Amino acid sequence: MTAKMLINAIDEEEYRVAMIKDGLLDGFYIETTTSEEKIGNIYKGVVQQIEPSLQACFVDFGTGKNGFLQASEIHPEYYQSTADYKKDGSVPPIEKILKKGQELLVQVRKEMPGRKGAQLTTYLSFASRYLILMPGGTGGISRKIVDEEERLRLKSIMSKFKLPEGVGYIVRTAAEKTSKKELSRDLNRLLRMWKNIKQNVKNAAPLTLIHKEQDICLRTLRDYFTSEVTEVLVDDRETFTKVKDYMKIISPRHQRRVKLYKGDKPIFAHYEIEKQIETIYGSRVPLKSGGSIVIEPTEALIAIDVNSGRGR
Repeated sequence: MTAKMLINAIDEEEYRVAMIKDGLLDGFYIETTTSEEKIGNIYKGVVQQIEPSLQACFVDFGTGKNGFLQASEIHPEYYQSTADYKKDGSVPPIEKILKKGQELLVQVRKEMPGRKGAQLTTYLSFASRYLILMPGGTGGISRKIVDEEERLRLKSIMSKFKLPEGVGYIVRTAAEKTSKKELSRDLNRLLRMWKNIKQNVKNAAPLTLIHKEQDICLRTLRDYFTSEVTEVLVDDRETFTKVKDYMKIISPRHQRRVKLYKGDKPIFAHYEIEKQIETIYGSRVPLKSGGSIVIEPTEALIAIDVNSGRGR
């Protein structure tokens, strides 16, 4: 199987990344300057309204649209010292945890369509190629790593690292067969990031962006690049330099796989995937049996109609 990652960054207003396997589109990611993704960003927010009936609150985090924070997404550090805290792990009523005007550090967990605000969490996490750092969390190994010997090896390596008190981690699937040196380098990078964030929060005004997640090009490389990917082709020289420099950080031995695309045709046209991308946005999905599925999303629900394609 031949896998390639194509990065289309020549248009300054739109970045597109495609994963192709044996010439077929296997993954597609897009980000525009007008709708820049906020997932993973961390803000210093302010509670605007508490809704006891929903056990949630609305938080202004400086983007023009209040976010939605459920009680279950409030870290125990916000209520462990209160009289209403129970050691059985249950969450006190939100009206006893937070108050209007209270400042708190929130991370965008999910962006919602239409007029709805983003879903927020106070359980912060930061991803690198091999690890996810979770302040206030515990440790663990990705369930996708199924080999028991490998799981024990990774647990043994991680147990030798000295983490700050109260900081947890998840070892990601990409860490399988990774050396102690590579894991140590990844962990130290995340710990420096967390240290900088804590420092920035002290001096930050409310509604400030504290930490910005990486752009789609670097994020996709971090999360989806594997040894199966034989080439990472970039059609913009500036982005190519940025991607190559980042590859040197996350996987130095694969840096040569990052190449500048110099073809006459646009990169996606050259690999004949534009039509495949168009089908992603179409409401009708043809099936091999001759039938089709029609998908119609609305703000309330997604309607799916299955057509057999057989006449009566």
